[in-house]
Amino acid sequence: MVPAAAPQQGVVRHAAAATEEERRRNRMTSNRLSARKSRMKRQQHVDDLAAEAERLRRENEAMRAGVGGALRRGRALEQENRVLAAHARQLCAALLLANSQLRLLGGVAGVPLDVPGVPDHLVQLYGGTQQMPVTPLAPTPPPLQLPLEIQMLLQPDVMDAVGVLEF
Repeated sequence: MVPAAAPQQGVVRHAAAATEEERRRNRMTSNRLSARKSRMKRQQHVDDLAAEAERLRRENEAMRAGVGGALRRGRALEQENRVLAAHARQLCAALLLANSQLRLLGGVAGVPLDVPGVPDHLVQLYGGTQQMPVTPLAPTPPPLQLPLEIQMLLQPDVMDAVGVLEF
């Protein structure tokens, strides 16, 4: 019976070898599928990154355009602010001059005028010097040039004809 057992061992070996070969083929097939899935996932990841990069590039361009517009608007506002500040300085200087002229006119005409002063914060913001009252220790400021109409009113013969000025 020994000879009969030998062919059976060969069949078992052949069946084991076939099973081993089959397992190896199955493993190779499984590895190929796994590698294909891995390549597909990697390609999908690369595609997603490329799409994200494109979206971010477009977003950056839009932001740059928005920043450029904001900078232009900011420069325009700064220019407008400089113009308005210059105008405010002119108005403040004109108000200070008018107040000074009114005080002088009241002093010359002998009529007390209640001329409110320009608030200090306006003078500080827009320049000029606040007119300080003349004290005996301070030198007398030079006389201001009055407009021609006021000078004419202050002439003695006109004062007699007009009478007392009422404010």
